[in-house]
Amino acid sequence: MQRALILLAMLLFVGFCLQAGAQSSQPASSQGHGIKDQSTVASPMAKQTHRPRLSLQEALKIAQGFIDQEHIDIAPYWLYRAMFILLGDEHTADQDKLPGWHFWWVSDTGELGNYVEIFVDMNGRASRMPSM
Repeated sequence: MQRALILLAMLLFVGFCLQAGAQSSQPASSQGHGIKDQSTVASPMAKQTHRPRLSLQEALKIAQGFIDQEHIDIAPYWLYRAMFILLGDEHTADQDKLPGWHFWWVSDTGELGNYVEIFVDMNGRASRMPSM
């Protein structure tokens, strides 16, 4: 009887974890944050089969150089997320989307919409993503 209760508790726990994982794996745009432009959707690379041409470290250096070049003040911000994504329209096939690194700095004050988002493609071109 005790083993059956332990097994039942474990099954409920695993089911809860799987459900929570499925909810957290929704695209950033459906969770109320992330890239705000409705014409493009950023999706994480779920089935990456090869190493990106540009490493995370190289892309971060390019993003920081872009921030300096564009005179973007990131002093009141901190790097919240760095993610390899596919950038493109939601109706576009994954192989036709632009792969790259998405860097997201958030404000120390926690203001919603006060973000700095930089996208660095695999050719080393950096651009600022729109925020609210």
